[in-house]
Amino acid sequence: MDGRREAWWAGPGSCTHDQRMEVVDRLVARIREIYGQALIAIGLYGSMAQGRDGPYSDIELFCVVDRPGLDETAEWMYGSGKAEVNFYDLAVVRRRAVEVDERWPLRQGQFLRARPLFGEPGFFTELQALVHSPPASAFHQAIAEIVVAEFYEGMGKLRNERARGRNHFVPSLACHLAVQGALMLGLAHRHCYTTGAHLLEESLALPGRPAGYDELCRRVMAGDLADADQTAADLERLWAGLGPWLATMGIDLAPRSRPRLEPPF
Repeated sequence: MDGRREAWWAGPGSCTHDQRMEVVDRLVARIREIYGQALIAIGLYGSMAQGRDGPYSDIELFCVVDRPGLDETAEWMYGSGKAEVNFYDLAVVRRRAVEVDERWPLRQGQFLRARPLFGEPGFFTELQALVHSPPASAFHQAIAEIVVAEFYEGMGKLRNERARGRNHFVPSLACHLAVQGALMLGLAHRHCYTTGAHLLEESLALPGRPAGYDELCRRVMAGDLADADQTAADLERLWAGLGPWLATMGIDLAPRSRPRLEPPF
């Protein structure tokens, strides 16, 4: 194994915010050199933009360039760290800013909390406004998709495995559905979490949580998943609490449940 690969597997390594910003400054200079007058904006996002990066945090940037159709991501390891740069055309970044799907509470923070490194301040303000511009129906649809695709399907698998006397699936499902529940809450309140690492903790501060969510969330956060019966019971409680919660949100799953075609029998 050569020295560079050995350094990769030894990482991530510890460095300070200032050391990481030196890398950012070099990246910005190189990007400006490459794109010149076509460069519209560069934003720093993630924990570094918020001044909350730890010793092992990575670098995350987005760049907006006047190059039609540009929509690429470069991601690499450098020294003791990792960097990611998203490159967008102007039309692409505006389209991405208004997208609403299940990852909205994590993904859109790059636009809401970006630290401008290059470009007009008004452009970053425009992106922030675009993130909050979609109608409530778009957020409700994303929530409904999580309920059907993640919770309904997951509970079916849970009950299958429990009926077979198998519990290996219970801990992983608990972790997965706790995260999905946090994403639903973020969508319901149009709240972007500061980082995926704090997703569950921050979700408990949001109001109007479904019955059963807190118990499951705290169990996962504590890593208390050895008791399959208790964990499965927490999952069932949350599943039972979702119906009333959806009703209070005015979200109706019926249109998604109705087949487009009648069955051929």
